[in-house]
Amino acid sequence: MSELITRRDVIDVTEAQMNAQVTEHLGHNWRRVNAMVAQQGSGEAKVPGFGFHFFELYLSGVFDVQFDGETRAGDHWNGRYLPGQVSHVTSEAPFDIKFEGQGCVQQIYVDATIFDECAQAMFKGDPDRHIAKGFHGVFDPHLKSRAEALLEEARNPAIGGDLNADLIAQQMAILILRRENTERLLVQKVRTLSDAETARVISYLEEQIEDVGGMDTLAALIDMDVYSFTNAFKATTGQSPGQFLIERRIARVKDLLINTQDTLADITYATGFSNQPHMTSTFTKHVGVSPGKWRKAVRA
Repeated sequence: MSELITRRDVIDVTEAQMNAQVTEHLGHNWRRVNAMVAQQGSGEAKVPGFGFHFFELYLSGVFDVQFDGETRAGDHWNGRYLPGQVSHVTSEAPFDIKFEGQGCVQQIYVDATIFDECAQAMFKGDPDRHIAKGFHGVFDPHLKSRAEALLEEARNPAIGGDLNADLIAQQMAILILRRENTERLLVQKVRTLSDAETARVISYLEEQIEDVGGMDTLAALIDMDVYSFTNAFKATTGQSPGQFLIERRIARVKDLLINTQDTLADITYATGFSNQPHMTSTFTKHVGVSPGKWRKAVRA
């Protein structure tokens, strides 16, 4: 076992080193997917790595497991495999495993090219976003249903079986990649704007306050899409771009009320509000009094 285990010799290795008795060897004619059903007993193995992605669905029995190898939970996993749970071991990742118990398992071997193709399509070739580190003993009804569909295809072969097996394996790869990246993406720190980017946006808002354009105009100032810009702006300033603009417009209204004799209609136009009633209601909501009353009170 000095080299990676291939899909061709996995049956022999499973029976010889993992104390399993294969009851069904499935998918002989499939191009990039194989599967089997085995009666698994207690055992242990030191595996240099599979040359494919290894997926297991536990059909019956209970296993207490010690797994030493790369997983998304860390380099070690101790737990229990129960019926209906699934596990995934990534391509080429070496591991040691020891398990106590007995039961029936379904194993699926998916060529690494299927995962690579799905990752490229899903994440546009960004290597930092399609990390798959494997997982153990989880309940995932979607993955379970795909494994069962593959088992049905193997037991009742029909025209196009190789294509259908590829399709099911692709669906499994997508589900696994989603599962293993969702948590990381959720906790990933939202990008913030640099000082220069923040200054550029705020300067533009101040200079063009009467007509700043849409959110896409602001995002284009720093070469970002609208969604990313909105999140980054809020993470930087604590306010959405819309909230920030309203506050700047109210501040400009106050400035003009104090330092000019402009009418409310002129101030409305100069500060970018759509009409005078809109300016008045917005100002009143944020300040507590109408623009006219505020001007009189401040000047008094």
